[in-house]
Parts: sequence; structure tokens; C-alpha cells
Amino acid sequence: MLDQVVVSEREDAQRRQAFPAGAAVTLADLEDAGREHVLDELRAREPVTWLPALGGWLITAREPARQILLPKSGATVEAEQNMVRASLGRMMLTVDGEEHERYRQPFEVPFRAREVEREFGTPIREFARELIGRVDGETELTEAFAAPFAVGVAAQVIGLPLDDVPRIDGFYAAFAGAMEYTGDPEPLARADVARGELTALLIEGLARSKVVEESNLTPEQVAAQLRVVMFGAIETIQASVLTTLMLLIHHPEAMAEVRADRSVLAGAVDEAIRWMPPVAFMERWTQEPVTLAGVEIGEREFVGVSVIAANRDPSVFEDPLRFDIHRANARHGLSFSSGAHHCLGVHLARMQTVIALEEMLDAWPSIDLVSVTPPSGFAFRRPADMIVRV
Repeated sequence: MLDQVVVSEREDAQRRQAFPAGAAVTLADLEDAGREHVLDELRAREPVTWLPALGGWLITAREPARQILLPKSGATVEAEQNMVRASLGRMMLTVDGEEHERYRQPFEVPFRAREVEREFGTPIREFARELIGRVDGETELTEAFAAPFAVGVAAQVIGLPLDDVPRIDGFYAAFAGAMEYTGDPEPLARADVARGELTALLIEGLARSKVVEESNLTPEQVAAQLRVVMFGAIETIQASVLTTLMLLIHHPEAMAEVRADRSVLAGAVDEAIRWMPPVAFMERWTQEPVTLAGVEIGEREFVGVSVIAANRDPSVFEDPLRFDIHRANARHGLSFSSGAHHCLGVHLARMQTVIALEEMLDAWPSIDLVSVTPPSGFAFRRPADMIVRV
């Protein structure tokens, strides 16, 4: 396990002088809603920069971000300081090489596009329709739909009973809250408790799971993989559903178009995920020196990727701040990562979000936005609450 290098005060001072824009960025700039323009300005001035607030480097341009995520970069996720590992434990997203393949392989086939559509398309649609049918009048959608939909589909996919939606959703809120570089031990303590309780719940129900029928993994290892599979199926699905609906309501011409032609809805979902990615930040550590966008980074250094900034790189996405449901290259964003650690459930996530929006549009001839808390968060972004009138 790599141990991140500690930069001397002298070296830190030299880097601050060489990268003044990065030196001025705060953690709030990486977390708060409405501060995305800071990242856009940083990308224009210092696309790869030293960020004292993180104690490491930050990439805001898409191409060097994609490069660091690829295996050939030599970067690793196996570091003592990996906040995902600290929160969710040792599993496929926090290991590399053969161990990563061994953890991921049993889950590959069930999450392929064809298998996802065949196995889960109909039950997901029926479940979405059932939940949406209960919504009437003014409603907070996270509690009424997004959370139970995400948890319920996760239960279907992994073949386990997850009936206590607030409890399960609370586990993942604790995990997400621990993935921040504040130095506060309390979020990690809460994540430790949540991880223990969820692991016990998963191991208890593994005999009924259809996801892993044959593997050489121990029950604890299977549970560890399911924790992260569920993260994608719960935390990020809520984000993609709520953010896509929010953007469509904010852009009436786009809403009118998807109502008239549902074939363009998939493009709207892809664009929403590009415009405001559910996973806003990714982390890697260099095992050897690497040069990115002309910047030399030494070994054992922390390198963060701002997915929000990379997804708005004007060298890749024309007029990137515009919500364009016909954007041909919306999927070129890094919302689902890249390389060996690309999102296992990408096909399920897209299908699930499209189905949710289709069923909402079918059931609700009009949708008025009463209030919404803009998407915010360091590692993960979604509206905290969203009240609509239907």
C-alpha cells in the first residue's frame, strides 16, 4: 500500500508561487453549489495545478484527467490516504491489478447492457410506475421517489431484501460524507459504523443473491463488492434522476421536446450527467513521476480529478455550460470514469434513469418546480431535496 509523500514547507511554497490560481482555491470551491465557475477559471489558467487545500494536485482539463485514470499512467488507487477505501473498505474500486480483476469479474456479466435490459428492464419500469402512482400534489421527490426507487432497484439487482429504505439510504449518506478531505474524524467514524451494519445485513442475505452464484470470493469479500455496487445503484441514481428532471424543468424547450419525442430522452440524461456528474471527484496516486499537460508530478503524490471541470472543458465540449440534449459527444465526459475502474453499472444507470423519467412524463402532464436545493458536495453531487407539484 502506497504512502503519500509529505511535501516540505519549502516545496509547498515553491509550488504555491508556480501555481497561484490553484493556491487560491479552497475546499468550499470544490464543494459548494454555485462555485463551479472557479473550476472553469482554474482550468483556463492552470489545467493541472498544485492545490494546497488538498495537499496535492488537481486536474480540471479532460485530456490529462483521462490520462491519469488509464492504467498506462502508472497511477494507483492503492494508497493509505484513499478516502474511498477509508469509507467503503477494501474492494474493487480501491485495489488494482489481479486483485481488482478477481473482485470485479463475477459482476461483469450481470451488468452488461444486454443482460441489464433483459433481466431488469421490465421490473424496474413496473417499480417506477408503482412509486410514481403514489405521488399526488406537492411532493418532496427524494423521499417519495428517488430514494425508494434507487434502494428498491438495488435490492432487485443484487437479489437481497432491502426493505428499510431510510436505513439503507442513511448508510450511503454516511459513506459519501466520509469521502472528504476535511481531517474531521467523525464522518469516518460514522462510515465505520454504517459499513459494519451494512456488511452484516448483506452477509445474512447472500444465500438469496443471484449476482454472484459462482466465485472464489469469501462472503466478506462478496459483501465488500456489493457495498460499492450498491453505492452506484443508490447514491448516484438519485443524483441522475433528480438532476435530469431539474434541468428539464429549468429548460422548458427541452422538456417540451422530450415530451413530444421520447427517443431524445436518453440524450437528455447523458447531457445532464455530463453537465452535473453525480461523481464529482476522483483520486489517484502516482507510483512514478508523470508529466500531465506539461506539469511534472513526482512519485507517491496525490492527484485529484475534478470531473465537473473535465466535463466542461471547452476544448472537448462546445459551449460547455449550455444544457444541450442533442450534444453528440455528451458521453465523452468522465462521469463514469475511464480505464480499468470505469463504472461497472453504467448501462444500468443510464437505463434506470431513462425509465424513471419516461414514467414521470407519462404520469404527470405537468410538473412545476416548487423548490430545489442546487446540487452540491465534494465527492458526490445531487440536489439534497426537490419539491414538485404534479
